Amino acid sequence: MNANTSPHQNAAAPGKPKHKIVYAFLLVLAFTGLAPLATSAYKLIGFSREALVTSQQEAQLTVASSVVRQLNAAIESERQQLVRLAEAIAAQPRAGAGTVPVERGLFDKFLGSDLLMVRYTPRAGAPVEAAQPGFPRDLVNAAIRDGVRAALGGKAAASDPVPLPGDDARRSVLVVTVPVGPEGGPVAALTGVVDVAAFWDPVVGGRRSSYLIYALDRQGRLFAAQDEDGFLKRHPPDTFDVVQEFRNSHGYSAVTSEFTLKVDGVPVEYIASFDTTDQGWGIFAQLEKKQAYAMVNQMIQTAWIWASAAMVLALVLAYVLAANVTRPIDTLVAGAEAFSRSEFDHRVRVKSRNELGLLADTFNAMADQLKLHIDRLREAAVQNHELFMGTVRSLAAAIDEKDPYTRGHSDRVSRYAVILAKQLGLSKRDILHVTISSLFHDIGKIGIEDKILRKPSTLTEEEYTVMKQHPEKGAQMLSKIKLMKDIIPGLRFHHERWDGSGYPLGLKGEAIPMAARIVGVADAFDAMTTNRPYQKAMSFDKAIQRLFELSDKVYDRRVVSAFSEAYKAGVFKEPEVPAAYQEL
Repeated sequence: MNANTSPHQNAAAPGKPKHKIVYAFLLVLAFTGLAPLATSAYKLIGFSREALVTSQQEAQLTVASSVVRQLNAAIESERQQLVRLAEAIAAQPRAGAGTVPVERGLFDKFLGSDLLMVRYTPRAGAPVEAAQPGFPRDLVNAAIRDGVRAALGGKAAASDPVPLPGDDARRSVLVVTVPVGPEGGPVAALTGVVDVAAFWDPVVGGRRSSYLIYALDRQGRLFAAQDEDGFLKRHPPDTFDVVQEFRNSHGYSAVTSEFTLKVDGVPVEYIASFDTTDQGWGIFAQLEKKQAYAMVNQMIQTAWIWASAAMVLALVLAYVLAANVTRPIDTLVAGAEAFSRSEFDHRVRVKSRNELGLLADTFNAMADQLKLHIDRLREAAVQNHELFMGTVRSLAAAIDEKDPYTRGHSDRVSRYAVILAKQLGLSKRDILHVTISSLFHDIGKIGIEDKILRKPSTLTEEEYTVMKQHPEKGAQMLSKIKLMKDIIPGLRFHHERWDGSGYPLGLKGEAIPMAARIVGVADAFDAMTTNRPYQKAMSFDKAIQRLFELSDKVYDRRVVSAFSEAYKAGVFKEPEVPAAYQEL
């Protein structure tokens, strides 16, 4: 039917190969050479990583343990200072009941930045004390009482850190109490209140700034920290898994563990170690995991870079080698694909003296023969199409000759129908179907008696019933031609109406084929704009207006609108002298 359509265009285009030869070369190389190399590199990197991770965890635990040792030494130093003072007091002459008289002025000279308060509590009599101005004694009274009770029993005691009021919730003091007098029977207790910062800052401050170092008492309360960024204020340690481990240990232990914490809504992994002081406090050294394992990750990254570079170099060399073999095949495939796209002038060029070069020469010779045959087929197809269309137009003209009032009607209807089909954006194939169906839309009138066709006056009801048979008659005539099956709907249903009141089947709305809707509008427009015995020709503008009036009842409004747009755009114009019927 369509001279521009060939079997090559209708055939499905071949897809790309699922497996290329070059990939087979690369796969063989990977399994024979690269796979063992990659496996051994992976194993070695794994072993090295485990060793470095263990080393980093031990180093981090060493940081916590080092702080613990220095804190123990600092607290012991404070205790020894009190012990020496207690021994000096005990060496003084005793008063009645074996007590040692002590004056407040003795303690004033011992007060300083670290020692905030000193209290002497005899077994009998009133205590004597000295304190820094403004020091809140009430906050430490309970801890002092516990320490005095232990010291009078012959044991030195150190309290848990006691928090002090102020903006810094981690400012605290330590209450240390030692007995005064002989071991068997102390006569008094000597208590010193030490600022925790006095021994915390020298031990921790600044030297390990990359770590977050903090301390919890035996109840798990935070009392000191090296936290310049205020991390612990935003994220209380109670939520840390490592703190829970410390609380659950209930004794002296040293642990390194990993845990995840949400920071600003983002999960961040940490590694933390803790060790325990002689007082049962937990000293924690914490670091972000990616920072702690930065050296490990750098080692792994460097190893993988070199391993990947070696593998990439090997793959590139393999690809170059494989490409020299597969390139001629790709050229032949490209030539075959060009032929599948009807590019019959395409030829392949393979510079090879082996079997692939011979195959390319054979392919080009075959292409020359195919092009020759295809050119002949195209020429024959064009001629057949022209012969077919000429026959169709001649037959349509012969049909119009039967009715003197419709001479040239089929040709005009076809011209209007093609304009409509293009305006509606139909495909080339559908436009061809509309062209032929519009030319043949009245072919069924061959089977209508001339007395009815040529009747100059209005038809009777019986005659109109006979006249309405021409769409079905035309469909029956063309049904015997197999290639006309796509043409028949356009001519068979061109008298159907949008509201379902048409004929022959009473189709309604979208059930009416598009080709039939187009032919129906073109047929009505030509009937309105040509003189007939029973009507005078309308102007094009008035005819289009009339079509709009009949839209949604007789015609598809979308088709009428497209016809109006084509007319306004100047696609077709009204002739200066309207076509007139010729009387015999």
